[in-house]
This record gives sequence, C-alpha cells and structure tokens, in this order.
Amino acid sequence: MVLDELDSLLAEQIAYYRARACEYDATHAFDAASRASLIDALRAFAPQGRVLELACGTGQWTAALAMHASQLTAVDASPEMIALNRARVPHDNVRYVEADLFAWSAPERYDVVFFSVWLSHVPPQRFEGFWALVADCLKENGRVFLIDELPAAAAHERWIADAIAPAVERPLTTGACYRAIKVLHDPAELGARLSGLGWRADIRTVSARLFYAIVERKPTT
Repeated sequence: MVLDELDSLLAEQIAYYRARACEYDATHAFDAASRASLIDALRAFAPQGRVLELACGTGQWTAALAMHASQLTAVDASPEMIALNRARVPHDNVRYVEADLFAWSAPERYDVVFFSVWLSHVPPQRFEGFWALVADCLKENGRVFLIDELPAAAAHERWIADAIAPAVERPLTTGACYRAIKVLHDPAELGARLSGLGWRADIRTVSARLFYAIVERKPTT
C-alpha cells in the first residue's frame, strides 16, 4: 500500500537522525560565512514573543532563537537530538517536546514558527498538510522563518531511484546507511506553491547551496 511505503520511509528518516545525533554537528551543511549571513538575517527578522522551533536538532539554531524569544518551544522526534540540544541551550525560557511532526499538533499558537533544513524532509505528499500544521501553530499575525538547501545541493547526495518520494542514501561514520526524504525546492517554484496555499514568501539565497525565507499569511480583503 502506498501510504505504508511512505510511512516506512518517514520512520527510517527518524531512525537516521536518532543514529546521527552524536555526529550531526560535525557533518552539517553550514559553512561559517553562510551561517553568519543567516544569523544576521534571523537577527533582523527578530523572532520575539512565543516561538516554536520545528525539528530543533542539536540546538544550532535553538540557542540563537532563545536569545530573542520570551518563550521557545523546541520540537524534535529524536530524544538523542533533544538531549544534546538541552545540554547546549540551558535556558529557562526553552521547553522541549519529543514528537513526530507528522503526527503532532500544537496545543497553543505562536508568534513565530522556525525550521531549518526541515522542509526538504517533508515529502511532496505531505507538503500541504505540513503547511496546514504551520498555519494552525501561528497566531493571526504570526510569521515563519525557514532555512533550507537549494537544488545545487543535489550534487552532494546519493539519490535513490524509484522511491515513493524523492529520497537519498545517508551513510554514517559507523557504516550504517539510512534513507531520508530530500526535496530540494527551487525558490521561485516554492514561492508560487506557497502563494497558492495563501502564503506570501520573501525568499533569499545566501550561498550557492542555501536560502532562507520569511513567510506570512496573505492579507485577507
């Protein structure tokens, strides 16, 4: 059954990040110049108030968000990632939630939703549903800040043919190998697709490999 095949792939993606947690910081895609540009953009965005971070990982962005937020909720499916994050960001204004984002719903609404290199792990079949979740997480005038990889990153991946969704092989230093979803969005196409769902996106590249986007609901008339 198609749904079972996709769920299996998503479960393997979670298993991959659980297994990768201890080596994630040494193998991520952010070079120093790109990270500096992204930090500047995030600072200008000013993620203040009640902030929600989806797929928070080891805390590379949690620490920056916690400097602005009055309260930060950080969600991840991997308890190993959350443990590393908690040790890295020992701030009283941060609360952690272990949850599969495809099965989770927010109990409250936030001023800001943030996620980094997560949208590319959302399969095309779940794209609209994911953005519906984001909408449900936001206050009426809430904002989104996202970071992700450009199509140029495809050259660095090992693609799997005939997968239920675009997927890549991800080997670990232990020798284990997992599959993960990888959907590399063209900025113009992403902006158009979000527009069709009622969002307005300002998308900007920071390197040949990375972009960020500030996303808001379109005003209603």
